[in-house]
Amino acid sequence: MKRPSKQETLDLAEMRRQITALRSRHSENLRITYPLNRLLIKIAYLSEPENAAHAEQLREAFARTMADIQKRVTKHAGKPPGKA
Repeated sequence: MKRPSKQETLDLAEMRRQITALRSRHSENLRITYPLNRLLIKIAYLSEPENAAHAEQLREAFARTMADIQKRVTKHAGKPPGKA
């Protein structure tokens, strides 16, 4: 999963592709899809960030969400099938 660096231009289309792909892989798990949907809604209609501060907020939201999802995936992977 690629995370945008602070130096590169924020590519919202790529961010949406990554979120959508991850959401598709875990479509059966609401604990994973819910935060991804919230982030996707936040960036869905943006063509570009409003300014540099907005771009940084979006990068941070993306990074926080991806870190949270990674924890949830790791935690979920250790549970037997049928357990949420």
